[in-house]
Amino acid sequence: MTTQLDCSIGIKEESEYGTAVVPDQFLEFVSEALDDNRTFVQGEGMRVGSRVARADRREFSQVAPGGSIELEASTSGLGILLEAALGTVTNTEVPTAAGVFQQVHTPNDSDFAKSYTIQKGIPPLGGGAILAHTFVGAMCESIEFAAAAGEIVKVTTEWLAKNLNTTDEYAAPSYAAGSKLFTFVHGSIHLDDSALTVPTATALASSAGDTLANISDFSVKWANSLDTGGFNLGGAGTRTRKNALGMGSVEGQVTAEFDSTALRDAYINNSTLSLVLNFSRGEEIAAGVTAMLQIVVPAVKLNGELPKSNGGEVITQSIPFVGLDDLTNAPIYVVYRTQDSDI
Repeated sequence: MTTQLDCSIGIKEESEYGTAVVPDQFLEFVSEALDDNRTFVQGEGMRVGSRVARADRREFSQVAPGGSIELEASTSGLGILLEAALGTVTNTEVPTAAGVFQQVHTPNDSDFAKSYTIQKGIPPLGGGAILAHTFVGAMCESIEFAAAAGEIVKVTTEWLAKNLNTTDEYAAPSYAAGSKLFTFVHGSIHLDDSALTVPTATALASSAGDTLANISDFSVKWANSLDTGGFNLGGAGTRTRKNALGMGSVEGQVTAEFDSTALRDAYINNSTLSLVLNFSRGEEIAAGVTAMLQIVVPAVKLNGELPKSNGGEVITQSIPFVGLDDLTNAPIYVVYRTQDSDI
């Protein structure tokens, strides 16, 4: 028997694009909007005596499945999404910290990205068996990290897929034990022009700048800009190839209380800043080591704004930014320290 709460999402990397595999990692997700996005064409030929489009002239056109998955950033199980979104990863045991692994994720620079099978299980009303909806050839279009004061860090991924299967067997989920959450409480941020040391396979990134104490929310998004073509003859309305990588982009926004002119002047002067976002659980998972999620953008340009009066309330600035290529470092690094030995 089931309830409407018994929804699931499982995922696994495919060996062959568009050929389903049985998911073996399961996400404790908050929301999803995965759909098959099926389209049809309607014949328009005129026929004497018929004033309404004819049912026998409506034909299937194509299917372009995809959509979003939102979940809470946790200390276990996040690596598969980071790899799907960014594409290149090293996974190294931290020296002197047995059982702790550091994943360093950076954008892939050659076609193609990896493809995945994503299966969502949806229970029917009335307690019936969970029904499997299996998305094959799923490729990650983007990943976004966001949180505000008092909230859990949210991770949202967007996907493009090849096809939807509704006859595959449902894979019953199993979840990692002991996984905890990263929240705004666990965070700190550096956003300035101080010296930056980017992460290595085993060392975290660091900034010589001061930790900012005036940021009340943030978002950072990496997008692959996957192409949406590949609907060629012989594909029967599905993509015949993987989605090709496009011009990647890093963008985001912070909200800052106006307590200094530093960010205002960086915007006016078109200064190049670096962004280091750290989320570290307080408890140790090995001597002197905590679970960690770190987001690093080495070259950031601000897009505004100037502070504005706020009717006597605290003045804040909503400051959008872009991450750019400094021709030395990766445009974005996501570092994940975890007890997961595998991604």
